[in-house]
Amino acid sequence: MPPRYAAAVTCPSCGTRFQAPVQQVLDVRVEPDVTSRVLSGNVNVARCPSCGTGGALNLPFIYHDPANEIALLYLPVDSGADMAARQKTAGQLTRQLMDAMPAEEKKGYLLQPETFINMETLVKRVLELEGVSEEEMARSQSQRELVGRLLQASQEQWPELVSENEALIDGGLFAFIEYVLQMTQAAPQAGSDAEAIEALHEYLVEQTDIGRALAARAEILRGFAEDPSGESLLEALIEAPDDETISVLVQTGMPLMDYGFFQQLVGRIDEASAEEKPALQALRRRILDVRDEIVAAGEANVRDRSVLLGKLLSTEDPVRMANSHLSELDDLFLTILGAQLQEAQQRGDQGGAEDLQRVATAVNQVMEGTMPPEIALTRRLMAAPNDEALMEQLQAISKLLTPRFLEFLVALEGSMREQDQEEGADRLVQIRAMAQAVAAGGAPQVGPQASPVAPPAPPAESVQRSADGEERTPSGLIIARR
Repeated sequence: MPPRYAAAVTCPSCGTRFQAPVQQVLDVRVEPDVTSRVLSGNVNVARCPSCGTGGALNLPFIYHDPANEIALLYLPVDSGADMAARQKTAGQLTRQLMDAMPAEEKKGYLLQPETFINMETLVKRVLELEGVSEEEMARSQSQRELVGRLLQASQEQWPELVSENEALIDGGLFAFIEYVLQMTQAAPQAGSDAEAIEALHEYLVEQTDIGRALAARAEILRGFAEDPSGESLLEALIEAPDDETISVLVQTGMPLMDYGFFQQLVGRIDEASAEEKPALQALRRRILDVRDEIVAAGEANVRDRSVLLGKLLSTEDPVRMANSHLSELDDLFLTILGAQLQEAQQRGDQGGAEDLQRVATAVNQVMEGTMPPEIALTRRLMAAPNDEALMEQLQAISKLLTPRFLEFLVALEGSMREQDQEEGADRLVQIRAMAQAVAAGGAPQVGPQASPVAPPAPPAESVQRSADGEERTPSGLIIARR
């Protein structure tokens, strides 16, 4: 996974100094959510932990979309004192991206990234890659402007503004309002801003057709989630107000759609009146169509994960390959890997089993690198094959067995018992007891506040130095240069 760095930032409002994470390589295949973060402007954004003041740091980065074989380089004007410095930054970012990829996936387009000096044009290019038309872009901008006007207006003015802009009020506008609400609530001093957004959301839900439809959908989905059964699924599907609700219900309720479920549905059709029967028959066809689409997508995913496993088996650097395909290392991939490893062992294919185990070790290493340190450490301890191996691991990491880590084990045990994972919880009790013994009589521990966390990463190389050692971003935040 591409490394993240930290920038030392000074808040212009209260003077608080804090560390802000900086990401220089954004790879869609590694982190699928980077596209939405770029489109929403949520890349290299800092927010003061004391007063909530925040904004974009306006630092350079490279955006990589391997499916489209596109690399987009964001290189703002202030990313270098002159053209030579800017070219050096561009070279560093391109090199970081290529260093994170296996040799067999490096292609010529990576050496010629499209360069942008402002975020607006880069966002337009990303939207173009995502298949968003100019009309859709303009509509999205109009919706954001409408939300701004509504929040600035008094509630007495809302009916007129909503009536005048009825064509802009759809699911996308509600999604934007909910996103703004989440971002506002996350701020240390949300206060009246969050209340105003909540009031607007509530008003639009109650006073618009799309708002009422979305609320009805949420209510149906919530009801099924609280009582998931074949009977409740059928009732929810019959009450579903639109195709999207049906699709969500079918996707979440697939395991419940057995022979008995369809028997109930056919029975309802047979018992229905002449007026009700056509709608139920159409519902049955829609359920079958959605189910077939989901099955087809699942088969395609199995093929994709099998192809990835083949690449990992053939590459000389499985760790780097796995890092480059991080988002694809899901439960489905692990299931396929486990099944093939078991088959190789059963047929006595020692060489094949060793190759698959090599891939499993590489994947495990990569996945642990994305986990919080306490979870990664606990995962390794729980994987110990016996008590002797566990004791060896504990003695080797005695400095990490801090009070904070032991408290984490207690909390994790409680969580596992709540989920009826008694065997795992019992194993955690044993691990904690042995860890306490090692911590008490083993090597000296670090302080109580310490935890098995890697030391802070160095600041990004692409952050350029200024004459006075500091730089003020367009949002007012001050980045210290070191």
